[in-house]
Amino acid sequence: MPQRVEGDRVLLSTTEACEMAEISLTYIQRLLRDERVEGVKMGRDWFVYEDSLKAFMAQPRKRGRPHKDAAQQVASQKGLNTPQPIP
Repeated sequence: MPQRVEGDRVLLSTTEACEMAEISLTYIQRLLRDERVEGVKMGRDWFVYEDSLKAFMAQPRKRGRPHKDAAQQVASQKGLNTPQPIP
């Protein structure tokens, strides 16, 4: 059951967040660890701020791994040397 905290912010359990966003528990946990969504840890359980989860879901993103050529292009734009295949 969602809980209101800090004014009008709502906390969701990770299970509720998974159902709302239609993503796996493992992915929600990774988003929390990487601080891509806001949440709090109470004891051993994580809770996700509903507004943070909705903001994350509203961001356009591509699913799956980036294409190999796209990764090399990004690296070259950043000035990183990428190893070239040996002929």
